[in-house]
Amino acid sequence: MPFKSFILLGVLIIATVIWGALARVPNPSPDYQTEVSHLNTHEADINAVWPGPNTDDRSRARVVMKGEQIIFEDGPTRQIMNTHSIRKSLLSLAYGIAVDQGLIDLEKTLADLGIDENTALTEQEKTATIRDLLTSRSGIYLPAAGEHDSQITDRPARESHAPGDVFFSNNFDANALGTIFIQETGFEIGAFMEEFLAKPLGLQDFDANNVIMGDPWFWPSKDTQHLQYYIYMSARDLARIGAMVAQDGLWDGRQIVPHDWINLTTAAHSDLGDGQRYSGVGYQWWVQEETGTVWADGYGEHFLMIDPAHDLALVERNFTGNSLLSTVRWMLSNNKFSGSLSGLMAAHALLVQTPDG
Repeated sequence: MPFKSFILLGVLIIATVIWGALARVPNPSPDYQTEVSHLNTHEADINAVWPGPNTDDRSRARVVMKGEQIIFEDGPTRQIMNTHSIRKSLLSLAYGIAVDQGLIDLEKTLADLGIDENTALTEQEKTATIRDLLTSRSGIYLPAAGEHDSQITDRPARESHAPGDVFFSNNFDANALGTIFIQETGFEIGAFMEEFLAKPLGLQDFDANNVIMGDPWFWPSKDTQHLQYYIYMSARDLARIGAMVAQDGLWDGRQIVPHDWINLTTAAHSDLGDGQRYSGVGYQWWVQEETGTVWADGYGEHFLMIDPAHDLALVERNFTGNSLLSTVRWMLSNNKFSGSLSGLMAAHALLVQTPDG
């Protein structure tokens, strides 16, 4: 190989490594951020039932909030992480604000909205409403960006169920909701979240650039008109959002998300039956009626557990990468799925039983 070609190849390799190591979403430090007070009264008790990671190849963040105070915090809680499917619950909150502002009509159908897909929707599929998509009852069973596991293997046949009839967790509904939100509100998702969630909540690690439309690494997506939206958020900011939901949409005496929307979106609109992690599902939120809790759940062990009756929000995040290299490192880890959901639930049970918890 000629010397100049060798040098060029070396420069290209170095540049590729540097690019791959760059954070896709850098940690912002917004002017509107506010601190949350800490009252770490349960650290020893919670650690006893909810231990941290015992290996060097995992980075896990945990936060517990009681009301508007952090009562337990551990790990890199300010680190920006991909929320994975928790994005759907966060967008549901944005929908509640937009509906309250008169920007979105949940009864509009896909035909009314002019929404279609590269694999053309049928007349039956176009009768699905925004509400049907929010409850994952659209009756549209098409491949979508970001889907995995049962979303693929258990997908029903097209037109096997009419819109509104049957729950099926699928990414077509979630991604089309992103398309519709942008079209109907005139806002990009990140800009809307910053203005109407992050600013009034005083989020510390969020701005409009935390939301990315399409694959973060610029890889080709599936043949679709509806890009997957990625929301990156720190554990402490996610816990603050959970605490707001636990307080029926209130934060610091201000109604951030309408009370009626919180009640509607976190109620069970579909019964999932026995033997499931959750008993029901609301508007992009999971419901566990036995424990009286509401959940947002993301691939790679990202959990937000909310207990409105006890004014609690518990968060567990597993760092799944915020650069190409760190994402690949997580994917190759033998320990990437060794979390402690049972520990999170034990911590919740402990706090419920504690008089001042």
